[in-house]
Amino acid sequence: MPNQRIVVQATQAWTDTGIMISAENAVTISFQTGAWTADPQTNQQQLYGPAGDSQIIVPLTQTQYPLVGAPLGALVGRIGSNPVFLIGADPTEVPRGQTGSLSLCINDDIHAVYGPGLADNQGQIAVFIYYSNTIPNLTRSIINEPVQASPAAPTSSLGPLEYLIGTWTNKLTDTDDLPYSYNVMPLPQLDPCSPTGYILKNFAYYEELSFSAIHGSAANRGGIGTQNCNVLFYEQRVYFAEGPNKNALVHAENGSLLFINDQLQLLGPYGNGDQAGLGNQTVKDSVAPSQQFNIIKQISVPHGNSILAAGSYQQHSGAPTIPVVSSLPEGVDTQQYTQIHPISNPNPSYTRNPNQALADALLAAPVTTFLALNVSSKNGGGGVTNIGVDQQHVQVESYQCTYWLEALNEATEFTQLQYSQTIMMRLPIGDQFILFPHITTNTLSKT
Repeated sequence: MPNQRIVVQATQAWTDTGIMISAENAVTISFQTGAWTADPQTNQQQLYGPAGDSQIIVPLTQTQYPLVGAPLGALVGRIGSNPVFLIGADPTEVPRGQTGSLSLCINDDIHAVYGPGLADNQGQIAVFIYYSNTIPNLTRSIINEPVQASPAAPTSSLGPLEYLIGTWTNKLTDTDDLPYSYNVMPLPQLDPCSPTGYILKNFAYYEELSFSAIHGSAANRGGIGTQNCNVLFYEQRVYFAEGPNKNALVHAENGSLLFINDQLQLLGPYGNGDQAGLGNQTVKDSVAPSQQFNIIKQISVPHGNSILAAGSYQQHSGAPTIPVVSSLPEGVDTQQYTQIHPISNPNPSYTRNPNQALADALLAAPVTTFLALNVSSKNGGGGVTNIGVDQQHVQVESYQCTYWLEALNEATEFTQLQYSQTIMMRLPIGDQFILFPHITTNTLSKT
């Protein structure tokens, strides 16, 4: 099976990894550590990595080498008796559609036809072999409310949430295959490569977000009034759009959005007093409750976090003004936030202001009108709970999110959804705890 570390010796012809490749599965080979040489007299007598010696290309006439036309000393592979393929130093997916045992080898005169062959070789390299990530299917809804003809889902009672119903996915940019999204994710980590006590895991991402109205509501009764919660269930899946783990699922979440209606208190359990059947009678002198916030978000994250946030909404004409948001913590070295790194910080300009991804998306199409929904765990009795290990190492302190539902190009239908979400996390750095913003921003289109 894949997900194995394999060591390949420079003095051995065709190391059998014991991994069987099937035509259905995609497998990637990624260099980890080590160095070797296929000829100690070349490359200034220095070892090199699995890319081989770029100055020496195996001639097409020397067919006893595993792979002609490739660098001497490069890492090569073979599936069963199929043709040899070049691996080199970069993560390489094995050829699709082939079946057989995977073997690895240094690209050298393995039969000693043209010289000493493997006898004078030195060194070894280690690779990690793992299943490749397939591209996620973002076209199908990931939530399905059971069909019920009567009563139908009360979408007219959902207020602004009615426009969310359906499935939303990423809007791609015009210049490359990265979407208008960005994630700033600090991680606590103590190792020699993180002297500041934390590392970054920033990236663009693909997302699918599905909303479904349930066939009913949830009434909160008390005193002489009723508060009715009209409910959307939602499911969210987030996938890396770049980096070494591209297309892998990185985040899953589900929960509900509530639109609150304040109503009179029904008489008896079903509005018909103590009589059978349904009715519309209310308690004498009933008064509808009054609450400051009419939008509620309930979140369940399988890291072991649960969040309750409250807020409200407003409708505006024209395009929203996307505010600048800072991802920088205070009281700790933040130099790594500003330095480009292809793995941990690929886009420092978005890292400085993750909302810039949203502003860039707005340049692609003019917004006619929009709804703004704002929720925060600091409103209306909201809060955050965390399991034990998170309390010790990555305590989520607060949650805040703004959604912009947007109509484009003079249309009236809301077909674009943007959001900016900030989670404040308390990380132990040295002998103190530092609050770090974990910010995610995305632009989605309704499918």
